[in-house]
Amino acid sequence: MTEKLQGLLEKIKTEGLDKAEIEKQEILDAAKKEAQKIIDKANKDAELTRKNAEEDANNLEKRAETAVKQASRDIILKLKSELQSRLETVVHELSSESMTPEFMGELIKEMAAAFSKNDSASDLKLELLVAPEKCEKLIVLLRGSLAKTFSKTPEVFGESDIGGGLKVGINGSDVFFDFTDDAIADLLCAYVSPKLAELLKPAGE
Repeated sequence: MTEKLQGLLEKIKTEGLDKAEIEKQEILDAAKKEAQKIIDKANKDAELTRKNAEEDANNLEKRAETAVKQASRDIILKLKSELQSRLETVVHELSSESMTPEFMGELIKEMAAAFSKNDSASDLKLELLVAPEKCEKLIVLLRGSLAKTFSKTPEVFGESDIGGGLKVGINGSDVFFDFTDDAIADLLCAYVSPKLAELLKPAGE
């Protein structure tokens, strides 16, 4: 009887330990699977976060590059505009300063000499438009040392719209010349502006 009881107890003990070991192993396996799921999810989340961060960084870099390029273009356009404005001012001032009555007299003299070579120009008469403040001095020059240059003394008229320089018309002809400071400034700026634009063109364009 005692032996049977002892055997029963041993059997219960053995079966209980085996069952407990199985349950323990099942719990460990489930825990490992759950842990692996957590690790895999964490890795996926980390990779997604990394990709999103990398994409955001690339987008930010592209936006920054675009902003820098746009800012550079804006600066160049402003610089070009400022240089153009200063160029026009300087050229205008220099043209006005250069167009003294003496210089205009020599210019008219050269024109008269050129036209005098044409026989059909013998009856032509120059008509000059100048700034009112330079009108009298030019008249004096044309009636003085320059008088012998012309077969007919040019007529000089003051024109309030002219800041500097002069306009030359030929009576009896459709020929007209504009040597005002505005016209000369426009001509020089038209020549310089493309070169200025080329100089300021961003590299790679």
